[in-house]
Amino acid sequence: MTENIQLDEHALADEVARVSATFAEVLKLPHVGPADSFFNLGGDSFDAIRVMSRLSCNLPIVTLFEHPTAVDLARRILCEATRQSVRLVCFGDAQAAAGSTAVVAVPFGGGDATAYRSLFQGTQDVQVFGVDFGDFKVEDALDFHALLDTLATEIEEIGAARLVIYGHCAGAATAACIASSMADRHESLSLVVAASRPVLDADAAIRAAETTADQTWTDYLRSLGAFTGLLDSQVESMLARGRRDHLIACEAYRYLAQHPAHGVPALLLLGDEDPATAEPETVLEQWRTFIDVTQAATLAGGGHYFVRTHVREVEETVLAFAAHNTKGRDSKS
Repeated sequence: MTENIQLDEHALADEVARVSATFAEVLKLPHVGPADSFFNLGGDSFDAIRVMSRLSCNLPIVTLFEHPTAVDLARRILCEATRQSVRLVCFGDAQAAAGSTAVVAVPFGGGDATAYRSLFQGTQDVQVFGVDFGDFKVEDALDFHALLDTLATEIEEIGAARLVIYGHCAGAATAACIASSMADRHESLSLVVAASRPVLDADAAIRAAETTADQTWTDYLRSLGAFTGLLDSQVESMLARGRRDHLIACEAYRYLAQHPAHGVPALLLLGDEDPATAEPETVLEQWRTFIDVTQAATLAGGGHYFVRTHVREVEETVLAFAAHNTKGRDSKS
């Protein structure tokens, strides 16, 4: 913990000034105080990317959410205590999740847990946990099993009465794997796969990624709405993380081929303006290879990243789906 580490006062003061100035620059404000919260000042996840890129610190984006003031982030940077392992990050009250509803959300490729920080913020009986992959890399099936075991253990410790696993784009496969691995452990479990066309041949997908140039991949992601307003250096960082996430997803599809998430009610959530999931009926049939889709829903006007643009619609659809499944199970018990 950074608060127990003694830091040089002058070095800390200089770092606080640097971080405060960076906050002000990114948020286009004349001044930001050392105790001002970056997000309370209007910062979002894209702004967080800009901040961490400008500070050139080897810390994940979610660090800024956990240390949102200049003084706290400065301490974290000076301690150089980079988190490496996969973990859950709570965007509400972790203690309040016990006995209530927990939404565990896996980020899209190149994204991070902070993509979900705005979900269900006005719903007291729902707590959101984002998956932070940290510096975790999946080289083989053993690595992926270790990732699943770590996440399943942390999810069980939440003690939620109702559990929703949500995965967006590349995160959908890992979300389905989490649901599959926990199917026998949790009675009120629902799965949501969003903005995702499943990978049917993981080996071919990996080979294609190896021969796809960064610029080609960047252009495709831009066509989906990614990287808006980011500098080239910031795009490079997200793309590198996106390639890592693609490999994790491919390993997840290998897992699902052997351990499909059958028995877990699943919602397929798509945007009607998302080019990545054109021909939704085909997408639906492909997903049924891996999961039990009991409901499909389409968000009007939703592009690929509708989790950011259609927050209210996502919340209402996900909660209604989870509540319906819980009632259905209660009536059978």
